[in-house]
Amino acid sequence: MASLITASFEEPSAAARAIRAARQAGFSCRAWMPAPFPEVIEALGRPASKLGWATFLGASLGVSGGFALAAFTSLAWPLVTGGKPILSWPPFVIVSFESSVLLAAAGTVLGLIGLIRRGKRTDPGEADPRFTADRIGVRVLDPSDPMKAEQILREAGALEVRRA
Repeated sequence: MASLITASFEEPSAAARAIRAARQAGFSCRAWMPAPFPEVIEALGRPASKLGWATFLGASLGVSGGFALAAFTSLAWPLVTGGKPILSWPPFVIVSFESSVLLAAAGTVLGLIGLIRRGKRTDPGEADPRFTADRIGVRVLDPSDPMKAEQILREAGALEVRRA
């Protein structure tokens, strides 16, 4: 197995700079982060998640389903109160909002399960426990020129660079 080079960064901007430089040099990179830093994710070149579409679909179904539930319930049991119309839309907003929140959450959970099952994971090796606390880890996978990869990581501001 070829070597893996792991670098530890304190700042997301330095990690993103290292990833961009390594990818520009033709290396493949992975990253570990204690939080999802947008600049690091963007530097990795990952496509945007499609999970938001599942949430949007669930919320849309919830809004329309909530209005339909309230309207059909009012029509099924018409109670005329004070001469007001049977289908009074303002109170239906409450039901549709609550059902949109419920179905948006359900859509998110189902979408997450679907994305997890469909996802492809490769084993880039073990991560340092510090990468879940206060450091950002960047790993260059199977570099053709390990010395150049180390130099790129150090120049970007790595606190520590190790070969595994």
